[in-house]
Amino acid sequence: MYNQRYEKCLQDLQAEIKLLDEAGISPADRIRQSVPIISRVTADVREQVLQDGFGDAAQEISFFKQVKPQMLALRLFETLFYNLCTGKPEGTPEMLKAYYEAELLQVFREFKVNPFAYAYYKAGACELDHFYFIRDAKLHDLPICELIDPSPGFSTAMDYSFAKFIAYEKLRDHLLQQLTNELIREKVSGAALNELPMIRWTGDSINLAELGYGIWLTGQVNNGHATITEILAVLESIFNIRIGTAFRRWQSISRRKRLSQTKYTDEMKAALVKRLDDENS
Repeated sequence: MYNQRYEKCLQDLQAEIKLLDEAGISPADRIRQSVPIISRVTADVREQVLQDGFGDAAQEISFFKQVKPQMLALRLFETLFYNLCTGKPEGTPEMLKAYYEAELLQVFREFKVNPFAYAYYKAGACELDHFYFIRDAKLHDLPICELIDPSPGFSTAMDYSFAKFIAYEKLRDHLLQQLTNELIREKVSGAALNELPMIRWTGDSINLAELGYGIWLTGQVNNGHATITEILAVLESIFNIRIGTAFRRWQSISRRKRLSQTKYTDEMKAALVKRLDDENS
């Protein structure tokens, strides 16, 4: 019962963070919004743990091995993601690719800082859980893990290490996706130059952004798993135009007052209906 309550808190927290993912807001706005949310939920859970404790050792192990590391990982990832975005060079695609590759190597180095703990994490091992995920457990001669979150009554020997691994694996996946996006841009650009006729978007860039959001919100790409940033990046490559930051373009769309907020897609629909009517008349 205890862990179901905490797992529900975790699921609700993850859902709130997912909304920030989908909003496509700037890194500065994201960290300003995400950190207070995560801190508030974590503090509430900590208070409940200190007040109620656990029914048995199995519940305590489950919480400090599964629930708390995922909560803490959300906070760690927000900092890692912010640092990644703010350190991104303003330069050529080659410079950006080199930056992502260097950051990816650094992630792999982090996994090697504590090889025993990472191996225990990756293997899904449980033999030493009573030492690593019980509060105030005596480690004796066991390998000592990082203890960066020494909160009295709310820390164990390995929960921070697990949180760190989760956060860095999420950063790794993000970096691999960014490198994949760069490869897609190269391939699309190469195809446009070598095989396809060169085409350029000559309308307003905000219209293409509106189209991109329509594609994203209706889940038409990668079974709905493609991000708005990825979709706009592909549209930029295909149509040889700079759309800009997804969040800022969305702000421009939502701020439309005199005209319809969906001005371009309304025009598209009207044009399609007119052609169908003309053909059927």
